[in-house]
Amino acid sequence: MANAITIDLLGYERIQEKLTLLQSSIFSRALMTEIGLFAMTRIKSRTVEGEDVDGTPFKPYSPKYAMFRQEHGHPTNKVNLTFTGSMLSSMTFDPDADKVTLYFLNTTDEHGGRNPLKAFFLNQERRFFALSRKDIEDIVDIVERYYRRLIA
Repeated sequence: MANAITIDLLGYERIQEKLTLLQSSIFSRALMTEIGLFAMTRIKSRTVEGEDVDGTPFKPYSPKYAMFRQEHGHPTNKVNLTFTGSMLSSMTFDPDADKVTLYFLNTTDEHGGRNPLKAFFLNQERRFFALSRKDIEDIVDIVERYYRRLIA
């Protein structure tokens, strides 16, 4: 008959606690908030710089709209989808435990234009409300850092 061996795992309870914490934190509101802030900031920054989701400059304003902007004292040399600023400022997000939703609040600009509708139609012609491959890679980095902090 073989001799029995007893092995004491020091810190086993702590490891078990960490694994339980990790399991319950696979997705968290804090992580989704960080991702939401990142995605919203990236979209707004890129848009104000006049670039679509792929980093390509937006196509120029139509001559008629360029004239309208000029008459109201707005620049026409760089398309940045900003006239009143209300559309981009209405962009927000809702974090959940396992997802984040970016959207435009159902508000209007000073001329009565509905911000979600403006965003929808502008996005058809100048794709700004989206995530690029680089954005997604950066979000993966955010998730990896989150788990490294959690495990540490």
